[in-house]
Amino acid sequence: MIKKIIKRILSNFGLMGAYEASRENYHRLRKLKFYFRDAIISLRDMRWTGQAEDRYWAASAELLFQYHKLEKGLCMPGPKRFFGYDPATSTLELLDAWRQRGYSTDNPIYQGAFEALHAYRERIEQTYPDNVELLTSKIDTELAKNQIRFPQLKTPVPFGAEISEQAIGEFECLVQARRSVRSYQLRPVPNEIVIRAIQSAQLSPSACNRQPCRVHVYAERKRIDELLSLQNGNRGFGHTAPLLLVLTAEASCFFDASERYEPYIDGGLFGMSLLLSLQAQGISSCCLNWCVEPMQDIKAHECGDIPSSERIIMYIAAGYAELETTVPRSPRRGIQDVFVVH
Repeated sequence: MIKKIIKRILSNFGLMGAYEASRENYHRLRKLKFYFRDAIISLRDMRWTGQAEDRYWAASAELLFQYHKLEKGLCMPGPKRFFGYDPATSTLELLDAWRQRGYSTDNPIYQGAFEALHAYRERIEQTYPDNVELLTSKIDTELAKNQIRFPQLKTPVPFGAEISEQAIGEFECLVQARRSVRSYQLRPVPNEIVIRAIQSAQLSPSACNRQPCRVHVYAERKRIDELLSLQNGNRGFGHTAPLLLVLTAEASCFFDASERYEPYIDGGLFGMSLLLSLQAQGISSCCLNWCVEPMQDIKAHECGDIPSSERIIMYIAAGYAELETTVPRSPRRGIQDVFVVH
């Protein structure tokens, strides 16, 4: 009532435009605090130095980051030449730190580092400069600690570039079949299907192969409803979803705030692969945006038992579509809006 009276008075004096402008500016200024929170949590989480000893995600990301440089160098075109002194040295140090922290030596990240070192050692044997005897000695000592080879992780591997027209057509059909579905059967989704979809999504590219993404899976109705109550795009259908996936990216996989956008880039790539893999197995889905204020984000982390260092990328409602359901037409932009030749 009071607001209506104030608006009427302002309108009578021709001040309504100024009021609306000041109101909009107030809300813009109020939301500046969101950027401050982003800065604080980026400084807190995106660093590899000074972390607690049990920060597995940071340790594994740094190890991947370093030996991926060796893998890339092994695949470069042109004459073979010596490379990789610094990342090889860092890989050796990180392997030692890995064991000291008690992380599993059965971990594929750890085992992959050994295969990268084996391949690197063979390469530098062919391009041997005079000043790397100490490095090769350290590599030989490290490789001697683990005589077991991991052929499934051998690197580099030949690239199978040939893809049949049939495969291309099947992929196009899959992409065209994927739609945002908003009505689901009560039928539960087996864990095996979700796991298979996640394993396919793990092949998505990520910065320096650091693989920061995680998928939190919820099938309990109460927990799903609590999480959905914090998101603003599921009204009218969220209660029908038998499964909710929360896609996150671990911020400690990144070394400083210069990589602050990368969790969302890597998360988006992972998310699209996940959606297509679910679709290929007959599971429909609907992406639910995560555009929230800081308090909602904090509540979602608490409600979902999600570590605070993980950035929520999106929710995904998933399940078997109702047989008689419909989906929006959702026309796409013309190709002239998207295809830009320079």
